[in-house]
Amino acid sequence: MLKIKALTLNHLILGTLLVYVTLHLMEEWLLGFPAWAELRWGIPGYTVSKWLFHNVYFAFFLTLGYLVYRRNNEKFLAMGLGIVVWGLLNSLNHIIFTLIFLEISPGIFTGFIFLFFAILTWRKVRGTEKSSGKLWALSSFFGLAYWIVPIVLFISIDSMLGI
Repeated sequence: MLKIKALTLNHLILGTLLVYVTLHLMEEWLLGFPAWAELRWGIPGYTVSKWLFHNVYFAFFLTLGYLVYRRNNEKFLAMGLGIVVWGLLNSLNHIIFTLIFLEISPGIFTGFIFLFFAILTWRKVRGTEKSSGKLWALSSFFGLAYWIVPIVLFISIDSMLGI
């Protein structure tokens, strides 16, 4: 059994990505995220297939970021940590909308896993020679980019395709 103290940054970064593409997507699907998002966010015609297609964008950019990070995990650490920041943003999104609508936002349960990974990651990095304002700023930048770029792309492409 892997002890929490034995978790490396790579475990937490890869863990965030793997929880997303497996458990998180399954939770959102089983709890009806597309229908929930259509109702609560007013996204017209948000079908399961459209939602899956949109998640391909997120998975692509997160995977690309992970692969770049793995090529040189010291030089590209911010790209890896950005994946954990993305998970934190996802978690906060589900928590905030659960509180706003006073109902479960599909994805909140695995969102707590993302939150847990983010806390562990922060604790692992703080107090080390790696920790700096520049690293946290760059990690936040990449996390936001992993969040915003796919959304802008799928909205643009959906619009061009008329879907």
